[in-house]
Amino acid sequence: MPLCFKKTILVVTAAGFIAAGDFALGGNPVGDFFKRLGNSIAHPRQTPTPKPSRKNSVPAQPNPNQPSAPPTPPITPVVAPAPSPVQTPTPVTARVADTAAPSKSKRDLPYGIPVPGKPGFVTSPFSSKSGYVDVRGFPSGTEVKDPYSGKTFLTP
Repeated sequence: MPLCFKKTILVVTAAGFIAAGDFALGGNPVGDFFKRLGNSIAHPRQTPTPKPSRKNSVPAQPNPNQPSAPPTPPITPVVAPAPSPVQTPTPVTARVADTAAPSKSKRDLPYGIPVPGKPGFVTSPFSSKSGYVDVRGFPSGTEVKDPYSGKTFLTP
């Protein structure tokens, strides 16, 4: 038999004895080892939480010579009344867009940016910090004139 085959058999046999060593204790040390190894690679700075010991599974008996503390009354949670859901309308600074003159040639125009939670309102791509533009009533893809900058953009 070749030497490398003998070494392989020896390593496999030794691993089998090591793996079968502590099965009587109820744990799987090889599996725990690989689990800890994997966790140390995945989470290198975390320390593992210690497992509770089975040796001290019997609760301690109270000492009859020591006076016992009086029982504490149960804590009742105090529940505050829930506030009523009242929606306060937020003021919207918006100007109504005008219809732009239709162009005969096809132009590459930017689209207005829809405002989340406010259907029919967009932010102009040319003056995004000025305010909202009201495009309610205009179909999608219509050329409209920005009331803040005077430039033309498309409705989304």
